[in-house]
Amino acid sequence: MRWKTLSKSMSEPTGRGEIAEPGHSDVADGLQKASQAELISDLLSAVRHFYDMAQMWHRKEPETSGASGSMAAKAVHLHAMNFGLWHHEDAVRRPGVSDHEVARRKRSIDALNARRNAAIEDIDAILLDGVNPSQSATLHTETPGTIVDRLSILALRILHTNRSTQPGSRRTVLEEQYDDLFGGLEHFLTRIQDGEIRFKLYRQFKSVEQQSNCALFVRRDT
Repeated sequence: MRWKTLSKSMSEPTGRGEIAEPGHSDVADGLQKASQAELISDLLSAVRHFYDMAQMWHRKEPETSGASGSMAAKAVHLHAMNFGLWHHEDAVRRPGVSDHEVARRKRSIDALNARRNAAIEDIDAILLDGVNPSQSATLHTETPGTIVDRLSILALRILHTNRSTQPGSRRTVLEEQYDDLFGGLEHFLTRIQDGEIRFKLYRQFKSVEQQSNCALFVRRDT
């Protein structure tokens, strides 16, 4: 599989010319851009290692208790949630699994899904705080965190397709999709940094402990 590297636009100067003595605002802007570039670089670096991480986790399960404050750690934590979800859902689909086991796995799936949603929001919150998109830019309804989530799931699909007996053309399609989506994330982050687009953080308030007030629940509980 062709794993992408960081685009040159994030690691090389974009222009040449005479060197001028920087003012205070220029220095501040330069430091801010360097901090933003480091944040984006950390995220993309973690995503590029999703496949290798999942391979390693098949030998030693990932730590899922939490994540430190770094961007890379948040991305890895999200990937670990998806890794756990993948295998719980796979176990439920196996022939002959008992009702008790299905119920136990379903509770684990609900808990992991809640933590997965929180991990997506954490990635978006860190980016919003660190990159601070222009409020006059065009609003993009998909967020970087949701794209990272899709890349995590794609990496798991590719890995498990490789482990199947007949991966065939399916693996090629998945790898192409991964490369395209990774490139899209890269371009998306660059456009945010350049002030061309912005995104919002939409908090998910759904909780597995909260019961819906729809008619189905009302009829069932009366």
